[in-house]
Amino acid sequence: MDFNLSEDQKLIRDMSREFAEKELKDYAVEIDEKREFPKNVLKKMSQLGLLGLAIPEKFSGNEMDILSIVIAIEEIAKVCASTAVICAIHNLVVSYAISQFGTEEQKRKHLPKLAQGKEISGISLMEPDAESLITDLDLITSQQGEKYILNGKKRLMLGGNTADLFLVFAKDEQSKIKIFLIEKGMDGFIFDKEENTLGLRGIKSCELSFEKCQIPKENLLGKDMEQTLYLKKISDMGKIAISAVAIGIAQSALDMSIEYSLQRRQFGKTIAEFQAIQWMLAQMESDITGARSTLYYAVALKGESKSTGKECAIAKLTSAQVAVKTTINAIQVRGGYGYMKDFPLERMFRDAKSMEFIMGTLQTQKDIIAEKLLKS
Repeated sequence: MDFNLSEDQKLIRDMSREFAEKELKDYAVEIDEKREFPKNVLKKMSQLGLLGLAIPEKFSGNEMDILSIVIAIEEIAKVCASTAVICAIHNLVVSYAISQFGTEEQKRKHLPKLAQGKEISGISLMEPDAESLITDLDLITSQQGEKYILNGKKRLMLGGNTADLFLVFAKDEQSKIKIFLIEKGMDGFIFDKEENTLGLRGIKSCELSFEKCQIPKENLLGKDMEQTLYLKKISDMGKIAISAVAIGIAQSALDMSIEYSLQRRQFGKTIAEFQAIQWMLAQMESDITGARSTLYYAVALKGESKSTGKECAIAKLTSAQVAVKTTINAIQVRGGYGYMKDFPLERMFRDAKSMEFIMGTLQTQKDIIAEKLLKS
């Protein structure tokens, strides 16, 4: 497969890189330290079209291919992983789900607002007593006339009480999957405590309660009979989204390590001249190249509408591991400075660690891969 970037892909890469450096870089520390949802940044992103990348042009979007969106997310993640995760979920999960599977009414109602930043989206990831997959559901829905009644709890609701539209996964009394578009302010949709997380502190993750939450029938995503298929495809896109963030973090850590090693001098020469440092940099580059290749391969298969469950799991597993390993090595290259909060690497390590469980833990990815291997 040819992974050479097209001219359009290079343009979106350069635009995203310039935006991240000029508009986001100085704000990233504040987002982390104050656990601040980057609303002002998202407003500027919407003006550049970065919130409508997966949305068709007729609904005010840019209708980019998946690889172009992945490249944009990588660039944003190099500077601020919290903002990159919000952008990734907004584009590759929620906007993608509505664009691909939503009814015409759902598309007309939500897609222009999502593209213009008038609605910021969030997603429910975990439940208090469930495992790490979004398919492990305890949230129960029952149908009463033209409405669904939702009862239960969610944890790690990305976007928290600052988002406007949520993609929520539940099951009915017959254990059939149901996916809903839930708008802030619906009766019985209650924001509980905000999670005090190790990393990704700007995403405003929180717990949610659904207490006899009444959801209009038209808020069920797409067709009732296709819900399980939708869930599998949305889960794959979520893994692609988080993999892009992880690779962006790792690439930034390597870039910082190269720059520092060429400037830092010990014993009369730069530390880049020491073989130990050279080997660390070489290993980082090798790991990132491998992780990016697995991601781009999964994206290519997705673009061809082929089955991607195993490949997306491999991409998620590989990229998350590489993000953690690379940030640890980057801290090592900087020595004591890497450990200090005055420098971004400690934040990047905390954000990288978060990549290991969002959209499924590493162990869950291994389960998926092993199951596919043993069935083939």
